[in-house]
Amino acid sequence: MNRLRGFVFLLATSTLLAGCSSATTTNGAAGTTRSSQNQLSRDDLAASNADNVYDAVAKLRPNWLSSRGVTSVTDATPTEVDVYMDGNFLGKSDYLKQVRTNDIVSVTYWDAGRASARFGMGHPRGVIEIVHN
Repeated sequence: MNRLRGFVFLLATSTLLAGCSSATTTNGAAGTTRSSQNQLSRDDLAASNADNVYDAVAKLRPNWLSSRGVTSVTDATPTEVDVYMDGNFLGKSDYLKQVRTNDIVSVTYWDAGRASARFGMGHPRGVIEIVHN
């Protein structure tokens, strides 16, 4: 019974610690920032050597851009990710080609559920949110 309690305690503690970890960490020596799988920082964009956000995302997080199948039986159009910048809807993923990486603070991908909570309904493929200078 004590072994079971110890295991449960260890499992609970490791789960708690994992939940407290930050999505973005800073390497103090180099001063660089490493982003999560759902975010690209200014440093990430600069390291990509891409001129525009579309090329940077295609290089660093290509799954954000992959279109999914149709979302409705009545609409056979494959869905694409929606793009917002500073809270304003801009269009689909092609708009990212017009945004230069050196003007951007961060790029975040929101899956469909989180995008609906943040931006409202109607984002079946999710949202790429851009925050610029």
